[in-house]
Amino acid sequence: MTLGIVVFGAAFLVGLGLGTSTRRPLAVAGVVLGSFLALLLAQTHESFVAFAAFALVSLCGLVADSVRETLGLLLGR
Repeated sequence: MTLGIVVFGAAFLVGLGLGTSTRRPLAVAGVVLGSFLALLLAQTHESFVAFAAFALVSLCGLVADSVRETLGLLLGR
């Protein structure tokens, strides 16, 4: 279980690193983490489950990035 946490944490950090150059770090991290999760789930031959996991994780990343940007605008940052 610890190895899984480390691997998912590393995938999230890679997404944050890629997203830093696009100024949308949480959105890109969500897409990268969702893609990684979908690849793991696709090995079980459940394509709909893999797509649903990708969509949910990616949407969570997009919503988190939108909330971060909105709060930044409201707080004047």
